[in-house]
Amino acid sequence: MTSRMSTLDYSFAQVMRHVHHMRTNFPNRKSGGGQDLAAGQYVVETLSSYGLDASLQPFETFDSDIGEAFVALDDPGGTPITARPCLHAEPTPEAGLIAELIDVGPGGLSDYDGKDVRGKFVLAEVSYAPATPEKARIAASMGAAGIVLMNWGSDEGKEIPWRALKSVWGNPTPENWGDIPRISGVSISRSDGIMLRRKMAQGPVTLHIRLTASRLWRTLYQPLAWLNAPADAPERDQFVIVSGHIDSWNPGVTDNITGMSVMMEIAHLLSRQRDRLRRSVVFCFWNGHEVAEAAGSTYFVDSHWERINRDAVAYVNIDSVGMKGTEEFHINSCPELADFSAEMSKAVFAGTLPQKVTTLRRVGDQSFFGVGVSAATGRHSYSPAVVKDQNGATLGWYNHTEFDTIDVVDEAALEADLDWCSRYVHALVTKPVLPQRFGMRLADLEERFAAMIGDGSDPADLARIPMALATLKSEIGWFEAYLDGAAATAPDAVRIRANRLILRLSRLLTFLTSSAIGRYGQDSYGVSTLAQPVPALACLQDYRTLPADTLQARLLKTKLMRLRQSITDALEAARNLIDDFRMIAEGGRQDTTSMAVVAGQGPWR
Repeated sequence: MTSRMSTLDYSFAQVMRHVHHMRTNFPNRKSGGGQDLAAGQYVVETLSSYGLDASLQPFETFDSDIGEAFVALDDPGGTPITARPCLHAEPTPEAGLIAELIDVGPGGLSDYDGKDVRGKFVLAEVSYAPATPEKARIAASMGAAGIVLMNWGSDEGKEIPWRALKSVWGNPTPENWGDIPRISGVSISRSDGIMLRRKMAQGPVTLHIRLTASRLWRTLYQPLAWLNAPADAPERDQFVIVSGHIDSWNPGVTDNITGMSVMMEIAHLLSRQRDRLRRSVVFCFWNGHEVAEAAGSTYFVDSHWERINRDAVAYVNIDSVGMKGTEEFHINSCPELADFSAEMSKAVFAGTLPQKVTTLRRVGDQSFFGVGVSAATGRHSYSPAVVKDQNGATLGWYNHTEFDTIDVVDEAALEADLDWCSRYVHALVTKPVLPQRFGMRLADLEERFAAMIGDGSDPADLARIPMALATLKSEIGWFEAYLDGAAATAPDAVRIRANRLILRLSRLLTFLTSSAIGRYGQDSYGVSTLAQPVPALACLQDYRTLPADTLQARLLKTKLMRLRQSITDALEAARNLIDDFRMIAEGGRQDTTSMAVVAGQGPWR
């Protein structure tokens, strides 16, 4: 039993036993290094002993191994700067490269304004503004010869992080193979980055960099463990996806031994309550997370797409939990789970610490935006003041370094994170009515499309989209009221149909503003387009910079019209689904608005 006032019978002592076993026996879980497989076998054996259907899923991916790096000021005989090689980088010639260093700050697109970096090295800060793979993609597209990444943390920090530069999410395709940055890259400490900045303020700085690097296709293995609800459970085919990554840098205690340990204890908890489960759950320990960029979770999506599309209820990612020095609890959630996420947070923490719910971004292993699975992640987090003081270190100054040890684990925070995650998953697999509510999703859609379309030229009748959202609003309002009221006493068969409708709505409404590539692909890691209110309509800004009679403007007009079609089609499908369910729930009510819209007599005319 736990010392916390939890409603669930988990064992925190067992969590810590997993933590100590893995940090002792599998400290270096770099993908393909061997200890990632040994850790996977431990997970499979453990979860099999709890009665789960556990196995290792093999998959081939485009990986990279650690090389060697040498950096010196001015020339090969200059003052050396301690560095680590980036992975998924291009090797330099054997003699190395000598080039001027240009500071690009965070390394986003706008940071290159007025700077010619062709054939030069760029100095960029480690941060999520943008994520490291996008920094590398931008640097390569600007013609830079290499990228030098200065760590986050304190300005005096000597820690040097491991980083990977592969911007393509998961395995590449013929269409995005060329988008993988072909650029050399090294990481240095923040204190050395500050030193280089000071020198650049006095005049040009030249670096000599030698780098060995390799890329290769290899087979990796990741544990998948299914806990199936009883055969007579009303929604046994539906399932919740609970995940965290198994591969990491040595020793990776908070990133992500603690997360895996929490996952295993949730599996143990639910296995003892199997007869009370309404839905099933799959526990996924992703491999290929750090270097191959979400390769394992992407492969799971690709290999299970039809089943995920039909039956996945929600996705809960557990990563970097139990970090020492954290004073707040942060939840990153899709809009339809925001209220439920906050409710779970208040149940655990009440008024004991600040709590914050923000919109989920596509980082980590969030590979489910295209399919449209409602998703959330939560953990103890650093306050804005600490993050600012540590120059953006949201995951701690020690992240991706050898200092991510047991010493940076806060057991009280870890147990509280376990409590929240346990309650969250338990509710998703037992609640008769699923907790997603789409009023906040619709409000988010309205805000984003209004910001994207604005008052500028509208070559493709994009104004039809806000009109369609307005038409959908009353249907969403009715459905929310039904879920919060009549659904509680409705026949179970009707509740099952209501839950099915929840899944279909998430499939139809998520990709509209969460993906640039659409439902059947994966956007590149951190790609700048995703910062747009509606990434799919990013080309609208390009159109508005062009004279209407140019060839490019004419081509973009047609593209925008077809993008509009995919959006309005999804919104109309959502309306029709709710209306069909409403006829069942209310005993045959008929609505002709949808038919009028389809016939061209509705609000889009």
